[in-house]
Amino acid sequence: MSGHTLKSLSELRGVSRDMKARAKAEEEARLKAALEARAKTEGAREFEEAMAQLGGVRRQGTGARVAAVKKTSTPTGTASLALRARAAGRVGEPRVVRLSDEVDPSDFIESADGLTYRRPYVPESLVKKLHRGEWAVEAHVDLHGLFVDEARDEIDGFVREARIRGMRCLRIVHGQGYGSDDGRGVLKTLVRRWLKQMPEVMAFVQAPPKAGDGGAVIVLLTERRAG
Repeated sequence: MSGHTLKSLSELRGVSRDMKARAKAEEEARLKAALEARAKTEGAREFEEAMAQLGGVRRQGTGARVAAVKKTSTPTGTASLALRARAAGRVGEPRVVRLSDEVDPSDFIESADGLTYRRPYVPESLVKKLHRGEWAVEAHVDLHGLFVDEARDEIDGFVREARIRGMRCLRIVHGQGYGSDDGRGVLKTLVRRWLKQMPEVMAFVQAPPKAGDGGAVIVLLTERRAG
């Protein structure tokens, strides 16, 4: 009798442990679902707020990182083109990465001083005018404060949308890199590498002193053909 009782108690303890484990798993599942639902709601709200203030967007990143996507100072007042591109139906779609951090195409002619880059068919005289600031910048984007993945997406969307809108001359601010470990700046190198991979780009140069100097590039896009 006592042996039977001990066996029953052992079984009860086992059942109790199973019930507790099941209850814990169900609670964790409910918590996970609640967190995912909250994240989706907050993400949608943040996106709607961004759409409401497209004129000049400030995006809060991790910790104290804050990245500004600024309006151009030209009369056209173009807002963040990359953000507009995402608003036009690409939000929530799988991200297709067309730019590599490792690939450095050699089909651009680089000047001896490393200040200008052009495709072989682009006249050197045109690039010199670009470097002197003789082309009017139609829109610009500031990559300060962004991680590499964020900057890559931002510049890709920015260039694509500018091309769709028929813009030719852009400014991309990547910073001097003084705060980086090597003092040279990861983005400064990567921005040039990414631009070389974009079929929309025909030339780019280091910005003149009044437009950012070594902390920015001026980009010339191919002309968008009608139709």
